[in-house]
Amino acid sequence: MSLPLLCRLLACCTLLAAWSRAAGAGPEDQFTRSTRLQPNFEALAKSALLTLPAPPAWGGSSAATIWTIDEIKAEFAKITDTPPQVNFVRTQFLRPDHAWMKDFKSWFRTLEKPLKIRFEDQLWDCDNYANCFVAFADLLALKAGDTRGTFCIGWATVFYRRAFAGIRSGAHAVVIVGTNQGLFIIEPQDGTMVALKDFPNRDTIEAVYF
Repeated sequence: MSLPLLCRLLACCTLLAAWSRAAGAGPEDQFTRSTRLQPNFEALAKSALLTLPAPPAWGGSSAATIWTIDEIKAEFAKITDTPPQVNFVRTQFLRPDHAWMKDFKSWFRTLEKPLKIRFEDQLWDCDNYANCFVAFADLLALKAGDTRGTFCIGWATVFYRRAFAGIRSGAHAVVIVGTNQGLFIIEPQDGTMVALKDFPNRDTIEAVYF
């Protein structure tokens, strides 16, 4: 099993436990950032009062088109000078309405307070944020019972040569999503979202994981 897939599965298990209990009733380089936070999941598991804000509604009838992995690769080839390596465990994805994706991105930002996220250097950083974003999206599709597939949401490793969303330079991880308007980059730590064609480091994306 690949490391990215293992990380995603572990994140899904941890977050599903927290979510189920809730529903049951200046920037630095090399994967560092002053706003990185460490959620205390052990404390959360003991809390009977944890509540999370409701995510944007999604159901089997929600507007979405299917995007294949070959179409995603073609989009990268069209927009970037040096297309990244695209790693995947599925061959097709749901490409939701752009407005819904923006709502989901905003909802993700509201989770910091109820999940009691705290700063912890090297333990909860950019790749953890990106994997967490993907895991929650996967869980939402699962809870909604959508049988068409999972969302076109993954994460990417990129080497920053130009500043973007508070990161000046160095290795970083971001979220990459596909909507009915194309491919977009999301900085999950502050919610910045731009089209791939407008991402200043689009040509230094090293690998993408779907």
